[in-house]
Amino acid sequence: MTNSNCLNCERELTEKFCPNCGQKSDTHRISFRNFFLHDLLHGTFHIERGMLFTAKQALLSPGKAALDYISGKRKRYYNVFYFILIAIGLNIFLGHFLSEVELTLGRELKQDPPFLNEASKKLDKILDQSKIIICLFVPFAAINARIIFRRKGLNLAEHFIISGMILLGMSLLSLIGNIIFSLNLIIEFKGTFANIYSTTFITLITGFIAYGYINAFGEDYTKLGITYRILLLFGLLILQTYLLLLLAVGIVTNWEFYTVNIVGLFG
Repeated sequence: MTNSNCLNCERELTEKFCPNCGQKSDTHRISFRNFFLHDLLHGTFHIERGMLFTAKQALLSPGKAALDYISGKRKRYYNVFYFILIAIGLNIFLGHFLSEVELTLGRELKQDPPFLNEASKKLDKILDQSKIIICLFVPFAAINARIIFRRKGLNLAEHFIISGMILLGMSLLSLIGNIIFSLNLIIEFKGTFANIYSTTFITLITGFIAYGYINAFGEDYTKLGITYRILLLFGLLILQTYLLLLLAVGIVTNWEFYTVNIVGLFG
């Protein structure tokens, strides 16, 4: 039915959507047919169109996509940080699902090495929150990039968008990697292949971070200039990761810094 006033906020309608609240002017009467075909199936399986576009841009040109978003071209993009949470959630779900299937198939899961002491257990609990820890990439990378890539004149919040878009691409690559690794359920990967796969994936993620910042700032610097800035960015990220790990070890050992083993960081 077409109405002259919005049924949601009562604003006068002149177009297909209410200019005040955005509701459609043409609302259908609820029936079993509409409920099943539109409300139930569409609501359950509908993927926000912006998600597909954002996913493609985050994988193919994360830097330029972030700059487009910063410049005001936002309608076509899905919220980057919501998307990151969805991607991380899917990665967690897929990881647990694959572990359960492997147990069902009677395969032994990789066992963690024994803890050296109580401090090692505490450290493992901290590092086991890897999905939370990886989100620290956003503030650290944003702060570093704000210092290193000053020529663009972006503020810290805008650098958060760039690092967030790159993290989204990393999360989607991780999801694709987990899907590929699920082939292990059909053809069991041997130790050597699994190690090569892991090394290749880590290299890919590292390269993707570099690509993301080159994609965003490559036109502002010479090849030499962008290269040493990328290396400086990685150097700062490694230093900050080391300091965070040192802080975690200090906390679990009551600042005595005796030997502990690290499990969760690489588990």
